Amino acid sequence: MMFAARCVGISLAMFILLYVPLSLAVSRGWKFSLRAVKSGTARGSADLLFVLRVLPFVVALAFTFVFTLPSFLLLEPRSTDESVGTLPVMLGVCCLMLLVAGIIKAVSAQRRTSRALMKWLDGSIVMEPAAGVPVYRTGKDSPTLTVAGVREPKVLVSEAAVAALTASELRTALKHEMAHVRFYDNLKKLFFRFCAFPGMTALEHAWSEQSELAADDAAVACIGDALDLAAALIKVSRLAPAQPTAELATGLLHSSTALSVRIQRLFLWEARPSPARSWNFWYALPPAAATGLVVATTYSSALAQLHVLTEWLVR
Repeated sequence: MMFAARCVGISLAMFILLYVPLSLAVSRGWKFSLRAVKSGTARGSADLLFVLRVLPFVVALAFTFVFTLPSFLLLEPRSTDESVGTLPVMLGVCCLMLLVAGIIKAVSAQRRTSRALMKWLDGSIVMEPAAGVPVYRTGKDSPTLTVAGVREPKVLVSEAAVAALTASELRTALKHEMAHVRFYDNLKKLFFRFCAFPGMTALEHAWSEQSELAADDAAVACIGDALDLAAALIKVSRLAPAQPTAELATGLLHSSTALSVRIQRLFLWEARPSPARSWNFWYALPPAAATGLVVATTYSSALAQLHVLTEWLVR
């Protein structure tokens, strides 16, 4: 029992010792990273911002399971009666509080979205599915045009939006919402809630802005599509302000600030040069492979050094 308690305490302590500094570094330096990479597309910028947002959690979790746990399980004697020190206990408690807060935020966001979705779907009419995603025509109290849900996303189109938009405008607007489904944007929002950490609001807002621009780009294939989407944005912005109030819902309109930027981009669709390259996950493959090689060749010594560190931490 004491061995298991020490294992859990050390694992949680090492997790938070990595997670907090990395999160602070990301919250302070994400703008510099975005400028340094200079992604040529909104999709590339959104992907980079997402990676930066979840990087502290993923790195801390991977380090815990790849290094901390093996180091303790392989090198720590099970017969010792050594107790867990005060420092790892305090760090472990802080880590548990942080993880529990993230779980509560994620579960609460999911529940609020489910309740809002049930309310919006009350009395709705099923329309023709778009790209395999169900589309519902909803009443006046629902958002004008949004995609809600994570596991089974649904697209909601209000009666006001159907009446205001032409067939081509509605079709292009639905393509925009389908892009959010295809890129799992609501799932990413849920992960943001789970990886709770103060000071990440600006990064998440920037990701949301770039995700909207990326969805616009995915919905537009020609100047006609661009003009249809711009017209849809303008018309929807003039309707009653029934925008998504659920956290895991992504509407056609994000904010008044983004609206002017998006319309300008759409009107200048032909004038925008196609970028030669954009940031994507393949750029991370060479450094990841090099890191894996280094880890493989130094793994045993790294476990031994880490065990020395955790021994000091326990005391």
